[in-house]
Amino acid sequence: MKGKSQRLFWVINAFLCLLMGAFLSAGSVPSEWQSWGAETDWELTAIAQLLLRGEPKAAQFKEVIVLPLKEANAFINPDGYLLVTEGLLERLEGRNEIAFVLAHELSHFIKGHPRNLETDPSRLEHIRTELERGLGTSVVGTGLQLLVGAIASYYSREREREADAEAVRLMAKAGFDLQAARRALQRLGDKGGVLSWFRSHPFLEERIKIVDQAIRKWHSSAAPPPQLTPPPQRAPEVYVDLQMAPWTGPERAQWQAFAEEVKQWFWTALMEVTRQGTCPFYPVKRWQRHRALIWHLQVTPIAWSLSSTAPNWHRWEVRMQWTFGRSKDEPLIITEERFSTTFEAKEPAQSAILSSASLLAHRLARFVVQHCQGMVPPKTH
Repeated sequence: MKGKSQRLFWVINAFLCLLMGAFLSAGSVPSEWQSWGAETDWELTAIAQLLLRGEPKAAQFKEVIVLPLKEANAFINPDGYLLVTEGLLERLEGRNEIAFVLAHELSHFIKGHPRNLETDPSRLEHIRTELERGLGTSVVGTGLQLLVGAIASYYSREREREADAEAVRLMAKAGFDLQAARRALQRLGDKGGVLSWFRSHPFLEERIKIVDQAIRKWHSSAAPPPQLTPPPQRAPEVYVDLQMAPWTGPERAQWQAFAEEVKQWFWTALMEVTRQGTCPFYPVKRWQRHRALIWHLQVTPIAWSLSSTAPNWHRWEVRMQWTFGRSKDEPLIITEERFSTTFEAKEPAQSAILSSASLLAHRLARFVVQHCQGMVPPKTH
């Protein structure tokens, strides 16, 4: 297949892979949330269970559910499901900061704080339909962000203060780093407190003071750090740190846009490739990298060409160096590769180049799987 037909094939294939990935990882996600691409994560649920150990209403807690939305948000519904967006998780660094956000939401649950919260999935689906109808499917991402704003939990500021202080107590009891509560607040407040998770909360400075007071109160009684291990049947988790080096030629803006598109496709491509056969590792997303083996993959452009191959047809080709290994400084593999796409002359070159990004992402994913043998340590459990 050539040109648009080939790109369409990969787009459809990757989309089906993404849907299958969400289905396979949905676990105990209620059916009404599965249509949103929601999934569970063993670590998030383990953290929540540690925080809730011995607490009132602990038996009513069900699961932590991750929503694939860019808006930073988290809330817990009356049924005991704690929902958190990838956008919020991406803004945090490591297990302890994540524990504070989960502990804050669980504090509302434990204390039975009343709220004005839209959590009916059928109602949310209606809102999404109306947004798509009014804004157009081309801006569905914007619509989803607005939608998350509609489900942002609202509590009084007094109850938010109470939840911040209670969250530190839960963290101390479970052995999480109490200073991570302060770091999480500062990190989430970097954009002036306009994120959804801050909309109904007290001002950042006030919240930090409350957390500092709680840290002083509970520091001396904090438990040892917890030991969290993945399910025994799970393959070793790996985060592949893909870096696309810049191109210094006149086409640098085109390459930068293409490189960003490749990075967007890469994780989905890696999930698809690892599911096609026996693979010794399980790929994780960037927000999960703190618990995973880190592999480094760098793509460096060397040469760029755009030429006519036949009447009404153009060919774009880029020559690259691929560097892959456990360490940036000591790569295991360095190879030179070529990547090209052919497209009709009437199609804008930039559009054709961007459309081929998924193809390169799949090639890179296959390259990683092909050369991963020996990089994954044997399982010890």
